[in-house]
Amino acid sequence: MTIIKSQLNIEENRDILKSHSDFYSYQFQLKNRIRGNDLYKYFELTDDEKKGISSTIRLNVGTTPYYLLLADPYNPKCPIRRLIIPTEDEAYLAPEESPDPLHEERLSVVKGLTRMYDDRVLLFSNQECSVYCRHCMRGRKVSFNEERMSKEDLDLCFEYLKNNPEITDVVISGGDPLNLSDARIEYILQNLEEIDSIKICRIGTRIPVTLPFRITNNLLKIIEKFNNDNLSIFCNTHFNHVKECTKDSKEAILKLLKVGVSVGNQCVVLKGINDSGEDMLALHRKLLEMRVRAYYMYDPEVIPGSRGFRTPLAKGLEIIEFMRGKIAGMGIPQFVNDLPGGGGKVTLSPNWYMGFHKKSRNHIFRSALRGTFHLSPEPVDSNYDSIYKEISDKDWEYYSKNSRDVFQ
Repeated sequence: MTIIKSQLNIEENRDILKSHSDFYSYQFQLKNRIRGNDLYKYFELTDDEKKGISSTIRLNVGTTPYYLLLADPYNPKCPIRRLIIPTEDEAYLAPEESPDPLHEERLSVVKGLTRMYDDRVLLFSNQECSVYCRHCMRGRKVSFNEERMSKEDLDLCFEYLKNNPEITDVVISGGDPLNLSDARIEYILQNLEEIDSIKICRIGTRIPVTLPFRITNNLLKIIEKFNNDNLSIFCNTHFNHVKECTKDSKEAILKLLKVGVSVGNQCVVLKGINDSGEDMLALHRKLLEMRVRAYYMYDPEVIPGSRGFRTPLAKGLEIIEFMRGKIAGMGIPQFVNDLPGGGGKVTLSPNWYMGFHKKSRNHIFRSALRGTFHLSPEPVDSNYDSIYKEISDKDWEYYSKNSRDVFQ
């Protein structure tokens, strides 16, 4: 096979990255993030990608050397590559799109603190990420200096939490909160731990995926210190494809588990990246091997430049239906839509429940495992009959007719 000169240069540049003596240092990774204008050194860029890099309207372009090396330099359909490099789609603002579809800014009670629910809040700790993922739903905040959270901004958030004791759960997001310095992370956790009413802290981070070397011994000591009887710390990370599930990522996850942090995964259904039952099943099987439990699978948000990623709502239902019966329940995420307009999350599921036949007082279910139909009787003293979806006598006749073969 003939290898052209540009490919040789790409391979040489990649070899230089991975052979650096400090490659496994997170400081090296952050200091040497690859920006948009330098991606040509590591990828054989398409015209579509070149236009995307030059005209994106959403957020910075950049990746850690570690995450870059997971991507195929020659295949533009590589899932990791598509999460790193913008295409021309990203420069197009569709009429249905909004920079803040969830109304997080309108629901902000002080700078950096969004309150959508009575008992929990979202704390925006910073505006930076180690990798600027192209599907990021907070492009309005991420990579913009004016969104930086000072110590004084954080103190106002803590003061609000002290004055609203009905809030018990704080989700720390960003940007990526684990991109902050150890000192700033300790400051945030210490303040939360000192507020008596705050019992749960959830760290939303993609660091185990994009920069696993950031999970250092010192960071773990800080997390373990405040993960105590007063405050329970959880981590929700964000693997989207099985290619991201590396040995280094698994080691980072295991370190968090050893200091008592439960780790869950939130993914997004992304067109051409993971929008098939096979892809999602492979991802979640691997995550279980890594001791990561499935949490959410999101329907994509209607953010600017996202038409290249968005999938039909039915695609998520199709994926969940495919996965059911092929993996343990703890490996199947809840499919959710975070409702535009600040309506909060709703879970969506395939239609396993066919309905209720009043005369026989039986519920009819379709088996996710076999596709067969099954009966479940309603308790004789139930007074809920009127709220169930009713099955007609005609439909009941069909199910009854087939009961010999399919009802267990």
